Amino acid sequence: MSTDETRLTAPQLRALFDILTHHETYAEVESFKGPEGIENYGYPFAEDQEKAPDAVGAKSSSPLLQLLLTRLVLPMPGINDLPPDFWNVKFKSVMKSFAGVNLSESYDKGALGTRKTLATAASAFHESITRGMLGGVPRIESPPREHRADPPTAKDLEQSWDHLVHEAVYGDLIDELFDYAVKSPAFEDHSPAVRDSIDYAIIHAATILHRIYVMSPEGQYLLKLIESTHKLIPYTLVCQTLRVGNAATMISGLVRLFLAKVSLGGLTNWMGITKNASDGQNLMQRIIAMVLDWDAGDFKKSVDNIKNKAEGGKSGQLPVIDAHLEASQEQHRDVRTRSIKEQVSIVAAILDSNGNNVTKDMPEQQHALCMQYYSAQLSVQDRERIIEVMCRQSPDYITALVRDAVAAFDPIIRILHDHVDLRKYVVHVQKFIDDLLEVNRPKKGQGEQPVPPSIEDYVHLLQHHRKWAFEYLHDFAKGCPEVRDRFRSWIKNDVMEAFKQDNKAGGVDDPTAFEGAGAMSQSLQSMFSQLDEDTRKPVLEALDNYDTYTNTLNKTSDGHLQGIVNGLNKGKESSEGGSMIGPGLYHARWQSLLDNTLITPKTVSGSLRHGNDVKDVKSRGKTGVIPTKDTWDVTSVNEEKSRSTPQQPKVDVVVEAFSAKFKETVADISSRNRT
Repeated sequence: MSTDETRLTAPQLRALFDILTHHETYAEVESFKGPEGIENYGYPFAEDQEKAPDAVGAKSSSPLLQLLLTRLVLPMPGINDLPPDFWNVKFKSVMKSFAGVNLSESYDKGALGTRKTLATAASAFHESITRGMLGGVPRIESPPREHRADPPTAKDLEQSWDHLVHEAVYGDLIDELFDYAVKSPAFEDHSPAVRDSIDYAIIHAATILHRIYVMSPEGQYLLKLIESTHKLIPYTLVCQTLRVGNAATMISGLVRLFLAKVSLGGLTNWMGITKNASDGQNLMQRIIAMVLDWDAGDFKKSVDNIKNKAEGGKSGQLPVIDAHLEASQEQHRDVRTRSIKEQVSIVAAILDSNGNNVTKDMPEQQHALCMQYYSAQLSVQDRERIIEVMCRQSPDYITALVRDAVAAFDPIIRILHDHVDLRKYVVHVQKFIDDLLEVNRPKKGQGEQPVPPSIEDYVHLLQHHRKWAFEYLHDFAKGCPEVRDRFRSWIKNDVMEAFKQDNKAGGVDDPTAFEGAGAMSQSLQSMFSQLDEDTRKPVLEALDNYDTYTNTLNKTSDGHLQGIVNGLNKGKESSEGGSMIGPGLYHARWQSLLDNTLITPKTVSGSLRHGNDVKDVKSRGKTGVIPTKDTWDVTSVNEEKSRSTPQQPKVDVVVEAFSAKFKETVADISSRNRT
């Protein structure tokens, strides 16, 4: 603890910064469950685009998301050519449609669903980027690394990554890499630091893939969706269209292939007889609808099986659940709130919502059946409503968004088509998806139990396919100098500038001013000094506990990284005892979001559960790409991970004391940094 209780030490500042960005990022993601999330976002979704960028005091309700969008995404070549109504009319309308169809919650299903898994993963990734934008990349002594172990250790890889990031932000590395890409497709031969950084990034990417597809109960289900979509994409027709020599004809052919509609509604709209009538579905929408419809069929089978059971079909409770499914979003929210407040299951809250305590003497078997029924029905309803938004709405903003994107990138696509053979990269992408599905097939171990893929298996997958990715970068850099220089300018002048500490602290020259939370250090110190004495003590204790927690995580992460490096050096794969737990604070932040997700009680009346109580539970009716009898059990691995990973300390007192002021400060920064 600091000797001056009105000042925070550098570790305490770093802990405070981590906690606040973590909380605020996910709070902003959660806000999009309702239409107010996009309505109060501000630029570029504000209705008045002329005034929005310069409006004094026009602050976003999602400042971290806005900062990322306006500073990094909107200036990107192609994206910066999108028309204003792409954002404030079409994209906004689609977001409002999704918010208005009342998609289900993990709480109701009793399991961590696919949307929750992906949303928390995206949130953890986003907070890592915006934390770097707010605090800036610290300046470090970064001499050329002439000596390193061969093969390199985990520490070598980490130091190379830090060196690469520093030189990209503050040095000339971006220009060097662009120039080198023109000369050679062997990107990793630029220097040992670049080679090690690529390996470091691949290991972390492999860990993420492994976490999603192997460790998550949703993994096999996601793979099934990928496989179903993969089979429906007409790769051969795409490649044949790309053979057309004239770029304009080629682009027109691809647009017609995926976006053209032929229906009576489309004809009458074109003739002016009707306006906004349903004009059918294009190939893109048919693929989406078919995959989700097939998927919904599995859940409908579960629903029918429960209805056919004697205790299910004759109970009289299933019709009550069906009626609740058609209730409004507000009614769903009220029942969910009652379930949480009274600590009864969501099904009990539904059945008792009319004031009759019908679940008081409800057998546990009957209750479990109702829970399964409600979960399966929610899954069917979710898919039907997603299809409605993406494939059946009129006006069809989904197709309009894709058309606008194609038009914005049209000049870039024309140049690429003239100088790069795009067909071979379509084939490479197709082969990568084939190999991704294949690497997830179980392997035979020493016993009868199938062995899941290891992180090393995913590393080998990415290493095998990185060659053609680098070849594409070389072809692009060599053959398309005009487009290459546009992207070089964007990365140097927009992306890298956003991470420089120099530009964030109002001319402060004292290096100690950046210690702890970078450019946010002074703002956070000021917030802390304004706290009353009674609040400071528990805040300091929480920050010290969180700092100890992250230090332990770092040491654990280093050990996992070294284990994977050792496994790769020995050529280990899953069947030979490969690694199942990977490195990175990112995964701990992601896992904390999942673990803290509220889940309905398992019994009629009981304690609320959280994500870590159902981390191995799959939603009723979900099937995977691999038959159930051939899938693996990672329960023991998850238990080992839970034992080896320190428990995140409670930081509610920190969030309560700082979150409002932190959000206001970030909103000020975001409004000043709009493009």
